[in-house]
Amino acid sequence: MTTHSLSMSLRNEQGGLARVVVLFSSRGVGVERLSLRPAGPGGLFLLDVEVALPPGRSPAQLVEQLRRLVDVREVRHTDEELELGA
Repeated sequence: MTTHSLSMSLRNEQGGLARVVVLFSSRGVGVERLSLRPAGPGGLFLLDVEVALPPGRSPAQLVEQLRRLVDVREVRHTDEELELGA
């Protein structure tokens, strides 16, 4: 399994976080670390999560699947940003 860091903005709606976790679970993605905090006015939260991906699963594919969830406003694979900035 490979570990990746994701950061996303998530609407503070009932079941929003649960939909993200169910997506992870149904695709065999393990959650290593999770941090959720308010993003200020507007009912958004920032979710930082470190995930363990099974062999054959790409982080880009997971990001695209997360973007399809109704409560997710933005998703970034922060490992790629670190690599690009180096």
